[in-house]
Amino acid sequence: MKTPALTLNGISKIYPGTVALDRVSFEVYPGEVHGLIGKNGAGKSTLVGILAGLIEPTEGTISLGGRSFRTLSRVRAKREGVAIVPQEPELILDLSVAENLFLGELPSRKGLLDRKTMRTLAEEVLSAYGTGINAGLLAGDLSLSERQLLLILKSCVVEDAPIVVLDESSAPLSGRDALILRKIVEDLRSRGKAIVYISHHIDELLEICDRMTVLRDGKAVAVRERASLDHASLSELIIGEESSLTGGRSEDTPTPGEEILRVEGLSRWGAFGDISFSLRRGEILGLAGLRGSGRTELLKALAGIDPADEGEIFLRGNSVRFRSPAEALAEGIAYLPEEREKEGLLRSFSIRDNLLLNSFGNVCGGRFISWEKSEERALAVFREVRVKAFSIHQGVDELSGGNRQKVVIGRIMANSPEIYLLDEPTRGVDIGAKKAILSIVSERIRNGAGVIITSPGLDDLIEVCDRILVLSKGGIFREYERKDFSEHRLFLDMQGFGQQERRGGRECQAV
Repeated sequence: MKTPALTLNGISKIYPGTVALDRVSFEVYPGEVHGLIGKNGAGKSTLVGILAGLIEPTEGTISLGGRSFRTLSRVRAKREGVAIVPQEPELILDLSVAENLFLGELPSRKGLLDRKTMRTLAEEVLSAYGTGINAGLLAGDLSLSERQLLLILKSCVVEDAPIVVLDESSAPLSGRDALILRKIVEDLRSRGKAIVYISHHIDELLEICDRMTVLRDGKAVAVRERASLDHASLSELIIGEESSLTGGRSEDTPTPGEEILRVEGLSRWGAFGDISFSLRRGEILGLAGLRGSGRTELLKALAGIDPADEGEIFLRGNSVRFRSPAEALAEGIAYLPEEREKEGLLRSFSIRDNLLLNSFGNVCGGRFISWEKSEERALAVFREVRVKAFSIHQGVDELSGGNRQKVVIGRIMANSPEIYLLDEPTRGVDIGAKKAILSIVSERIRNGAGVIITSPGLDDLIEVCDRILVLSKGGIFREYERKDFSEHRLFLDMQGFGQQERRGGRECQAV
């Protein structure tokens, strides 16, 4: 028997009020591709953080090449040969492709950077896998897919680590670059590297992995050989028992009113195609789909951020075409971005000023902002979204992640829009903040407005939605009314395993 390259033995991580990991154990051998899969919130990210040396486990041990550790630091993890390729490319965009590839291990000659050798080595790596990337380009000039591929090459090939963790690394890749990743993985397997492959795509795992560990609610519920699994059995292990379909919905939830938004044949090249649906006042419409299904891109098209190439949008019965977010906001459409830290907040501003960013026009007295009106409006929204802070003048940067998200939600609520586009409003927040945010959506935001919401998991959508549209490969795969919600069926449809042909998709888009 080979000695495992990586062994996790009874790893637990307990936060106040939350068990993120509960005695998780599995092994990864040299030359093995070990899949790790589970729903959002199952504990995958926490496990990656522990292996990267970013999170200290509450209990358990980590064995690397036969040496055991109770915890790892970032330096120790790297020294022991653990390379992590994250979901998002982490590159220095102002440096060249070659410099990014060899950053930390720059070739030198007589104490000086040997640029010629570095360029030659970079070109060898890039051409060996047929990337077509120019080593002299700035990383900032690459596409998102090329940046991710560059990071994969750096960790897997240049650093030559014995243990590689691919944390949903294929998600940003184009079809061509995804094939290059497969080639890299096969090369690593043949050279005896141990690979932990994390993905939400069942097809991908069944094609690539030798064994798989399934996480559910922080526990490793199964470790299986690839040969013993198929789509149905793996899906059943991931989902477990059906979650409650009643969620936070009460019997007196009002019936949705008149149609306020209709979309017909909306398409944007490379993102989504032939999308058609309607939204009624007082309705919460969920968009379910894996990363890359077109959820965020569709919301950005509706918000005027990245307008569609074809199709029509009807607002209150009138055809509209937004060329900017300001135009959409003026017509009552507000967008809550997926990346709140980058797109949703001004971190140097106070809570008050962030809350009023979308609605300064409503608190003016003549040509100037009325201090009294702005204080009154900000305080009302502050209380409505229940931000936990000393006052509205506290810096937003001092808040927890959940409370910062409440500020972003309050910012768009302050302008009283008719349509809310909420892109993963509960992403990255704790359980308490998640419940509070869903309560705001269900009990406050939907009143007099229509809501379109995406989520990193199905639980949130099942909790609050009246209808759910499942997106797969840029098209609508299926539509569910609330009475028909089934976590198993929704999950399978998101993977594209359902029997019904999807409506639209990337291949039917126009340039």
